[in-house]
Amino acid sequence: MKINKLSLPVTIIIASIILGGFYYVSQVNKQDSIERQQRIELEAKRQEVEAKATQEQKEYVAKRKGECYEIYEKEREKWNNVDGHFYNEEKDACTVKYENQDWKEGDPFFSGFVDEDGDGVKEKYNEGKYFTKDY
Repeated sequence: MKINKLSLPVTIIIASIILGGFYYVSQVNKQDSIERQQRIELEAKRQEVEAKATQEQKEYVAKRKGECYEIYEKEREKWNNVDGHFYNEEKDACTVKYENQDWKEGDPFFSGFVDEDGDGVKEKYNEGKYFTKDY
C-alpha cells in the first residue's frame, strides 16, 4: 500500500523531468538555430558591403581612366611628342609619356636619375628617349 502511494508521485516527478529535458533540448536547438541564422545574415550583409565597395572602386578606376585618356588627348593636341599614357591605380595618377625630341642614338632610353659613382645616391638626371609626367 505504501508502494502504491509513492508510485504516483515518483511517476509524476520522472515524467516531469523527462518532459522538462525535452523542453530544454528543444529550446537549446531553437537558440542555436536563431544564432546560426543571425551569423548567416551578418555574413550576407558583410559580403554585400564588400561587393558594393568593390563595385565603387571599379567605377572610380573606370572614371579615372577616362579622365586620364582626356588628359592624354589634350596633351596630344598641344604637343607633337606625346607617345602614350597609362593610369596607375596604386598611385592614383595618370602618367603621360612623351618622346624627347633631342634624344640621340646612344643616349639612355628612359629618363631618370642615375647613380654614376656607385655609392647608391642618384646624383645625375639623364634625359632619355622618353620621359613621363604624372597628372
